[in-house]
Amino acid sequence: MRIGINCFLLQAHIGGLKQYFITLFKELLERDIDNEYIFFWFEHNAEELDKLGTDSWRKNAILLQDQLQVLSYLDKIDLYFCPFGVLYPRPLPKPTVMTLVDIQEVFYPEFFTLEDRYNRELHFPSSTRMADRVITISEFSKGTIVEHHRLAPEKVIVSYLSTDERYYRSNQIAQAPDRDLPKDFILFPANFWKHKNHDRLLKALRLLKEERNLVIDAVFTGFEQANGYPLSLKAQEYGLRSQVHLLGYVTVEQLAYLYTKARMLVFPSLFEGFGIPLVEAMAAGCPVTAADATSVPEITSSAAELFDPNLPQAIAETIEKVWQDNILRQKMISLGKQRAQEFSPSMTAQSHLTAFTEALQAYSYPQFLWNNLVYKNYHLAKLGLQWRNKLSKKNG
Repeated sequence: MRIGINCFLLQAHIGGLKQYFITLFKELLERDIDNEYIFFWFEHNAEELDKLGTDSWRKNAILLQDQLQVLSYLDKIDLYFCPFGVLYPRPLPKPTVMTLVDIQEVFYPEFFTLEDRYNRELHFPSSTRMADRVITISEFSKGTIVEHHRLAPEKVIVSYLSTDERYYRSNQIAQAPDRDLPKDFILFPANFWKHKNHDRLLKALRLLKEERNLVIDAVFTGFEQANGYPLSLKAQEYGLRSQVHLLGYVTVEQLAYLYTKARMLVFPSLFEGFGIPLVEAMAAGCPVTAADATSVPEITSSAAELFDPNLPQAIAETIEKVWQDNILRQKMISLGKQRAQEFSPSMTAQSHLTAFTEALQAYSYPQFLWNNLVYKNYHLAKLGLQWRNKLSKKNG
């Protein structure tokens, strides 16, 4: 099978999705001898594609200037795969597969701008409806997508993410970041999106400092985001400036070092389709404390200490408990390493190959015609009506 891959949205700042793409295609390019992969790539993808660690992706690669140019190369592929949440262009007269990691906007619309919400409503439901198979990253995400996009359950395939294999060798590859770090600290690696819940973590640290006389340093990695959380300003406002250490972007080797040195990962995210730092930390031997929300309990199983992410008091109590109990931390490390073994690149790759095969079997030209002539126009008309009503209410 010749599988075309739309790389358009592959960029450094997209976080976990970038790691998903790199890990998946490293595995497929190395192990899959039955299929050919045709990468539809763009100049802005070059640096990230180099991280595949092989030039084999270039063998059949096609450089495009615009995504619509895919339509000129349909004779070169048997199946089209979009790994970044949107099937585009759509519909296609070919079997199609897409990945949608979650539909957070349904649950936390306040975290998105009006433009973002419109774009998600425009692209996500119509993409999942028009694709022959939808890949998502947890049973939690599958349940929500099936319900809210009104899909048949068999159309959605769960493919757990796998972390970079280097995290399983963290002690061997670890490299210290080029700056001074506190001797003991908690770690939270996440871009500064609002759903990551940095604010309640800061409030928990303030509570520990003011009510428990327990001053805990926290190391944060990640990028600032438009419409994101102003972490540095809030740390100063809460009187935590000396306890908060912002590292920005770090390499895999530097993050491996942080995992091996941190007293625990604290992951208070309100919404996760999967949460790749959970597996990274468990693989590296870092105790995990995390929110008891969305997919997190599914991913960590019994290996983590969980808390209510809406309550700074609960976050603080869990941090204090794990911080002060060395025996508990050692137990968590052991359980975490066992759990991390259940997420592997080979399993991720195999579930994708299953989706590709099922999509090939499920595709029908009459369904393509329906999508092209009826559903696409119906969706646009329905969306236009909904948003006219929303905007009229907003403008009073």
